[in-house]
Amino acid sequence: MQNFWLDLIPHVLKDYDMHRRVDMSMFLLSFHRTQAWLDDLITGDEKWVHYSNNIRKAQWVDKDKLPDDVAKPELHVKKVMLCVWWSVRGIEHWELLEEGKTITADVYTRQLERLRKKIASSRGEKARVFFQHDNARPHVAKVTNAKLMSFGWTVLPHPPYSPDLAPSDYWLFSSLQHHLDGKDFKSKGDIEKELISFFASKDATFWRNGINKLPERWQKTIDADGHYFH
Repeated sequence: MQNFWLDLIPHVLKDYDMHRRVDMSMFLLSFHRTQAWLDDLITGDEKWVHYSNNIRKAQWVDKDKLPDDVAKPELHVKKVMLCVWWSVRGIEHWELLEEGKTITADVYTRQLERLRKKIASSRGEKARVFFQHDNARPHVAKVTNAKLMSFGWTVLPHPPYSPDLAPSDYWLFSSLQHHLDGKDFKSKGDIEKELISFFASKDATFWRNGINKLPERWQKTIDADGHYFH
């Protein structure tokens, strides 16, 4: 849902939705006395990565000329799902599913277990973790909640229809899509190599800035009475 605020909104918000967005933003802004806890925040989400990322551009032609033919986009595009978790430290863990496969609660809980092991290896078994993901069905399934409770992590609230408050949507995925635009891939392996290159190209400032924008966005949500902001 990259750059949705430039032309389209993600969802027509009802009063109840806007109240939830404000309540959550107020809660998180007052969660601790300082924002240092954001250093312990891990956020994650999923994104489809297409094998073909051609961009249709406007054509300027003389009055007596016809524009070049442009192939109609395929109805069923070839794509793989990227699952990624990151923090101010950078990428914590990422996976590519098999072509056309999507997330289920069982798949997601197995991924979370692999994420937990990586965090324990890099930060220690008792590391403090504040975990943020959206309300996609696999993320809020009973089996997923049980798994997260067993980790002892603090799961942050996230209101529905709020990609503007999810760092993966407003930060990481918009940058990634810009990087992918115009590129074509022949195999899943080619996509994996490109993702490794993209993640490695981002310095520490990129990751920290993406997370540290959250308080500003929470405040904007409050100031906008829960509406999407520009």
